[in-house]
Amino acid sequence: MSVVRGIRGLLKSASGFSKGDSLKDFAGQHPLAAFGLVAPTAGFLGSEVVAPIAQGAANLTGIPALLERMEADERAKRLKEERSSSLHYNMRQQRIEEMVQRNMAVVAQRDPHLFNQVMSGRVLPQGAVVLGGPRRQDLMEELAYAMGTSQTPEDFTSLVQ
Repeated sequence: MSVVRGIRGLLKSASGFSKGDSLKDFAGQHPLAAFGLVAPTAGFLGSEVVAPIAQGAANLTGIPALLERMEADERAKRLKEERSSSLHYNMRQQRIEEMVQRNMAVVAQRDPHLFNQVMSGRVLPQGAVVLGGPRRQDLMEELAYAMGTSQTPEDFTSLVQ
């Protein structure tokens, strides 16, 4: 405690106060001047004294390394989830594509007339041959997808014999 009193006495004498003057009296009589002295001093102490001490203490305890490790673990976890999600999505898309191709082949094999009607995009007389014109692959894929995702197989029993 005597060290603090010694520092206080040194500061008082350096600032022009005599030993009998009180800092409390000065602050009471001149509040703006006291604030003008206290605010920069507090800022200096906070930024130049306390902050380096706190940073040194944090470095000694290993907190920054722990935070970096936690961030790296979180990034790795997110990357793994993204890859897993992407892989799952790609596998699902591949299964759907295979199912559509398989259903298109079933329709072409079991009912060529229906296949020709869907691919031409119009109703054809029995045994008609389509010459030219655009092939409606999109309609056939839509039909094959609906066949694969239908809740009841009875929906398509009249289409494919």
